[in-house]
Amino acid sequence: MNLTNPQPIYLSIVVPLYNEEESVEKLLLGLLEVGRQFEFAYEIILVDDGSTDRTWDNIERLKKTTLQLRAIKFRRNYGQTSAMVAGFDYAKGEIIVTMDGDLQNDPSDIPMLLGKIEEGYDIVSGWRKDRKDHVLKVLPSRVANAIISSTTHVRLHDYGCSMKAYRAECVKSLKAYGEMHRFFPALASMTGARVTEVPVKHHSRKYGVSKYGFERILKVLSDIFAMNLIIRFSSNPLKGFVLCAVPFLLLTLFFGGLTLLALILQWTVGKAIFFMLSTALTGMAVVHLLALGVVGELVVSTSDLSHTRMPEITKKCIITNGEEQVAKRKVRGA
Repeated sequence: MNLTNPQPIYLSIVVPLYNEEESVEKLLLGLLEVGRQFEFAYEIILVDDGSTDRTWDNIERLKKTTLQLRAIKFRRNYGQTSAMVAGFDYAKGEIIVTMDGDLQNDPSDIPMLLGKIEEGYDIVSGWRKDRKDHVLKVLPSRVANAIISSTTHVRLHDYGCSMKAYRAECVKSLKAYGEMHRFFPALASMTGARVTEVPVKHHSRKYGVSKYGFERILKVLSDIFAMNLIIRFSSNPLKGFVLCAVPFLLLTLFFGGLTLLALILQWTVGKAIFFMLSTALTGMAVVHLLALGVVGELVVSTSDLSHTRMPEITKKCIITNGEEQVAKRKVRGA
């Protein structure tokens, strides 16, 4: 890299890290080894997601000898999606590659992802075809992948693979929270982005412990539901609320019919009152849902609707030249 007349950065490699003190140096060495093949300027952005071990200390040591390295530190753990979005915010490259920091993804796959981008694709998603994880982690992931593919109509084998390449303009504007980093291809497809998938290498974990637990499965399932609402109804919320109101409308008609029968056939007073109250309650639900749909339409039509409201957190960004800069940024997913 020519420091007297620096080239515009073409590639940004964003890597979230959480308690990966043993992996950081080996990860960086692998990235630098691949970087020797590049004929363009690139940067490596390591995002320390509130690690409680020596991950940040190792990053600070490594940045002193690595000109391509930039880093972001969170004061506490906000999750992988927040870490990725923070990396996107700071990335200068035209292309952004993401990967895990636990050495299970292989940096040597990056040139293959870039080759697919050069073919005209906007997003290239990795597929851990020969995945080296425990079956209890693989099976829920496969079920989630099948659900996501069938509901979003973006067919990928491995939504959970962090090894992906994006054109910066396709991913920087995405609104994400929870575990929604896995849905970036589906979200970007809403804007017409071209998405493809390629098999990538996957290694067994050597250090640390997996951050994947049962609570994460619940988060993913809830995000699948939220994602489908966003994809299908974010631009037309009234349609979504009308669909939600249909079952209550049917119940209103059902209980209304029973109320008429109770009055005509002179059923007991208790039954008639019960059916009347049921009709009123389900009818109120219909009215409320339709009213919310109208309000949603007004909000969408008069504002640039964001899918989330993010708190401000302080992050320390270590710039290439080693200077420290404290910035207030909004990070998605807290």
